[in-house]
Amino acid sequence: MNHAHLTEVGKVQRTHGVNGEVQVLWTNNFDPSEHKLESVFLRIEGIPIPFFIKSIRSKGQSSSIVKFDEVDRPEMATDFVGLFVFAEVKQIQPNDELFLDDLVGYSIINQNGSLLGTIEELQDFSGNLVFLVVNTIGNELLIPATSDFIVELNEETKTLFMNLPEGMTDL
Repeated sequence: MNHAHLTEVGKVQRTHGVNGEVQVLWTNNFDPSEHKLESVFLRIEGIPIPFFIKSIRSKGQSSSIVKFDEVDRPEMATDFVGLFVFAEVKQIQPNDELFLDDLVGYSIINQNGSLLGTIEELQDFSGNLVFLVVNTIGNELLIPATSDFIVELNEETKTLFMNLPEGMTDL
């Protein structure tokens, strides 16, 4: 997507209720109330389409129930499930804070000092975040993106040192 002024802030997870509402899972601890969102963009067939927000209410720590203008039936909202949500935000995070998405491109080194590979993307499996890691010969490995396994982070060398349970890298 080549729209520099738009930032990915979430993903439509499912429909909600009978009035055309959707549940949005926000990324990087994005808080829509901090940004006073009046509208968002949904990428439909590669094109960002604006949708004005009629109402938004929190549903847990990282998701909200969103009602868009002119979307009044669940059948209409069903078309939005799985779409990414973008917004025009000046700054999503403070300069001194690092989020999991920021670790894409980092190398992962395990507790034995072995290079496991490079983080290619952060994936979400029903709220379980994992790093997709690709090693030097192109094999893929999924590693849970949890602070429980992270030992050290070096932003200068873009290296993530992890203490992984035995056998996790053997899969």
